[in-house]
Amino acid sequence: MREARRVFLGDSLTSNLLAREGDLVVDFWEGGSDLYGWSLGSYCVDRVPLFLRRRCCLGALKWDFLEADVSVSVEGLERVVAEKFGDLSTTVVGSGGRLYIPAKPACSYFRRLRSESRARRLYSPIVRVDLELKEVATYHAKVGFSELINTLPLHYFLLKSGLRSLAEGLGYGSAHVLTLVAESPLKGFSKLFVGHRGYLTGCVISYREEPLGRLIHVITPLRGEYREDLAAKVVGELKRLKVVSGSVRFVRTFYAKYFRFHGDPRGALEELRKYGVLSVGRYGSWSELDLCAICEAL
Repeated sequence: MREARRVFLGDSLTSNLLAREGDLVVDFWEGGSDLYGWSLGSYCVDRVPLFLRRRCCLGALKWDFLEADVSVSVEGLERVVAEKFGDLSTTVVGSGGRLYIPAKPACSYFRRLRSESRARRLYSPIVRVDLELKEVATYHAKVGFSELINTLPLHYFLLKSGLRSLAEGLGYGSAHVLTLVAESPLKGFSKLFVGHRGYLTGCVISYREEPLGRLIHVITPLRGEYREDLAAKVVGELKRLKVVSGSVRFVRTFYAKYFRFHGDPRGALEELRKYGVLSVGRYGSWSELDLCAICEAL
């Protein structure tokens, strides 16, 4: 069995900022973080758009930020948008006006942060977490720990830890995120919410210009199970909406299982603290934290 004084679950921003030499980061795969992005030739494109209400943590992150004037519009009915997304006031998804984005793709900053980390890494699916024995069992190894910091989704972690009753009080909404590079009449930074009944597409985000065309993220909240043909249907809707023209030069899909959080996590977090476990970050705290809140909490 492998041993580490501190084990971090999730190869996340929080883990990479906190983990030190000798610590162990455990995740399913190298690209487990939303910030890891998609590889495209010699560079990467962001898996999800990143907007901030202010510049923050410049010393810790070592990121440069650009100011962006983000327009927000609705095509169709606002009540249909509300049915798809619920209350957007608690997240930056619905925010417009003066916001900030990374000067380079966030994935490039995040990958540099990972490469500079001295922590050890283990990529293997987690089978169970034994909080009494202080062990994490994966498909390929068992790991003993003295301290455990969880940044994986709280609901998932509770189930793996045998605390099913605490997980039952937490719910979540999922989404399909389509990332594509194509020619588009959308310019600058914009968010178009689609309020047409019968359309799967929820929000079209024009994010930045890439060498092959405009980078666009499309968020589709899911009401049922994820379907393999969803991406093709969404691309068809984008062409009908005339936000994509010509051929699509790059496309990747991302199933955001934990897109929105429901339920009060405070009882579960308090119970975990009794075991000496910290559950932090956006997923670990089960809270709509932006990058600034995550960084400043460290």
